[in-house]
Amino acid sequence: MNRAWDAVLAEVDEQREQLRAVAQELGSVTVEATSTDRLVRVVINARGMLTNLHIDPLALRRHRADQLSALIRDLVARADGELTSRRNQLVAAIVQDRGPHLRDLD
Repeated sequence: MNRAWDAVLAEVDEQREQLRAVAQELGSVTVEATSTDRLVRVVINARGMLTNLHIDPLALRRHRADQLSALIRDLVARADGELTSRRNQLVAAIVQDRGPHLRDLD
């Protein structure tokens, strides 16, 4: 039984280290989304906050203010969705069902 506990504790330590690495990676992630006409681009950080917004002057002539506002919101939402997907993939790789578990100690 002692060996089983050692295996479980080793697995927990490994997962903890992987979580630290993922947290560090996620902390520095940025995601970019660009409009289909390539006139508007947003960049969000790991917290989903807008960190950069580029609006080509032509976009100001092509879009009314309300359209441009909606486009920016949609781009931020799209980038945030991609960020969430990346985050989920990284975490899923760590918590996948593998190695010893507490149920193995019976």
